[in-house]
Amino acid sequence: MKLSDFSRPALRALAVVALAATMTTTAFAHARPVSSEPVPNTEVAAPGDVTIHFSEPLEPAFTRMSVKDASGKSVAQGAAQVDAHDAKTLHLPLQPLAAGHYAVHWTAVATDGHRTQGDFAFSVK
Repeated sequence: MKLSDFSRPALRALAVVALAATMTTTAFAHARPVSSEPVPNTEVAAPGDVTIHFSEPLEPAFTRMSVKDASGKSVAQGAAQVDAHDAKTLHLPLQPLAAGHYAVHWTAVATDGHRTQGDFAFSVK
């Protein structure tokens, strides 16, 4: 069967269905972590910051990250920032870290308005 075998209304209907399927996939995209430094559940030398790379661009006004030590004290040095050159990347500068266990909590809001959140941990040697 060739494209020319379809009537104009049938072709329009196919185009509308294809467009709707594409828009639905895009409209329901959520920002999910793709990778991070440090890698979750690893033991590392003291990092200067925590960076998370997401699958979707982030809305800076509503995206957050925190890092706390084993006693629950924040070890962030300032606020988390969406990278000015890559809206899918979130950075949080850290104070100098001592050996121990650290918990990261993030809340990401994609530019389409969908919110996701999660946690991971890492240890410093």
